[in-house]
Amino acid sequence: MRLSEVAIDDVKKYIRVTDDEDDKLISDIMNAAKGYITSYTDMLPEEADAFEEISVAFMCLCSDMYDVRTASVSAAKENPIVRNILGMHRKNLVI
Repeated sequence: MRLSEVAIDDVKKYIRVTDDEDDKLISDIMNAAKGYITSYTDMLPEEADAFEEISVAFMCLCSDMYDVRTASVSAAKENPIVRNILGMHRKNLVI
C-alpha cells in the first residue's frame, strides 16, 4: 500500500481502535506522521508513494503517536522500524 492510499480505517485497524470516538485525533496524528516522514526524508508526499515500505513506517508512527499522548516524555526513543525504513530513503544525510 502506498502512503497516499492509507485511510483512517487502515490506521484504526492497525492501532486496534474499533469506535469513531478518536477519529479527529487519529486524523491529526496521520497528518503529523505524514509531515514527520516528509521532513525526515526531505521527500514530497508524491515521492514517498514510490516506496511501499514507507506506509509501514507511517503506521508505526501513527501507533506511537496514539499510544504516547502525554505532556512529558520520560525517555525520547525513536522507533527502530521507523528509523530504518525512513533512513533508507532519506535524501538529507546530515544528522
